[in-house]
Amino acid sequence: MDSTARPASPSLTIIATLGVIAALYLLKPILIPISVSILLACLLSPATHLLRRLLPVGPFGAAVILFLLLALAGLYAASLTAESLVQAARTFPSDVERLASRLSERVNDAVRDHPYLANILPEPGTIDILGYTNRELLLNTLNYRLTDLTAWVGHGVVVLFLVLFLLAEAELIVPRVVHLITVEAGESMALERTLKNVTRKVRAYLLARTVLNIGLGAATAVALMLLGIDFAVPLGVFAGVTNYIPYIGNVAGGSLAVLVTLGQRGSIADGLIVASVFLAIVTVEGYLVMPYVMGRSLDLNGTTVLIACLFWGFLWGLMGLILAIPITVSIKLVLQHLPASRHWADLMSRARPAPQPEEKPEPAIEPATEPGPDPEPKRNRRRLLARRLGRG
Repeated sequence: MDSTARPASPSLTIIATLGVIAALYLLKPILIPISVSILLACLLSPATHLLRRLLPVGPFGAAVILFLLLALAGLYAASLTAESLVQAARTFPSDVERLASRLSERVNDAVRDHPYLANILPEPGTIDILGYTNRELLLNTLNYRLTDLTAWVGHGVVVLFLVLFLLAEAELIVPRVVHLITVEAGESMALERTLKNVTRKVRAYLLARTVLNIGLGAATAVALMLLGIDFAVPLGVFAGVTNYIPYIGNVAGGSLAVLVTLGQRGSIADGLIVASVFLAIVTVEGYLVMPYVMGRSLDLNGTTVLIACLFWGFLWGLMGLILAIPITVSIKLVLQHLPASRHWADLMSRARPAPQPEEKPEPAIEPATEPGPDPEPKRNRRRLLARRLGRG
């Protein structure tokens, strides 16, 4: 019986890939909380070690203290979000209707002064209809989000409990997972070192990304406060959270701030000012602060980022968009530590792969020849024989 491993056929590989994708999609109610919990546990594990050094508690006690702090912070964020949604439901629909009426008046004035613009600009009645429709749509959306907030709080509680047990039992779970995957002792030690290295780098990425997003949200909130825009703090929080989503998140955060400004002020100039301020903040964060803080070791190229956002967004929706980059960075780090798959990590990276050293041809080795018989003894025997004959 041939014991050598045979490569899988392309059809089996395609079927297995489709099966994994289908499982990810069907099991998203379970996999999303687990993924969020693992990332949060990876991010918060240094905090548990710090609590254990400062307080006379064990792993479970430190995890419980951290759980209570996170629960209080989550409840405060949920109450702040609920209050903001209630205020938005009271003010945003009227702001949208007022903005639509002002635009309609501006279009009427422009058409009256310049009749040739009637074929280019939309009719004022259409703008009024759109304003009324968007007012009703916005009101229904805000009410739905307010109702859906209870479900989000429930999911958050489940995630916090998972984080609690992951932090409390990390010292027991990791060795057992390593022993489950490997058999030999040398392989177990190598895999445990790899997991620690990957966890450390993922933690550094998540910490840097979170700190940058908090800074961007705080800067946005302060700028909106200085400009006198209402809902400055919720808009800053929204900008910080959506900054986890590459490209799309910045557009969503800035667009909402501009729309709120237009609804409150009704001035295009104020909207442009808010857009310019937000663009300046995002530019400083993306091109100056982020490369300095995070470096280029964990960078992903643009194609990988877009494919990851499309893939995880299709599978898991909004949470997939938020988790796309942390999951992709984790996959890239794992591929970097496996010698057989480092070329896939290079394909995902923005940096150029290190050039491989050129192999020098080895010098040809001439075959060794057997030495022939030494002719010197024969000559000596002939000379000795000639001398004897001459004497005789």
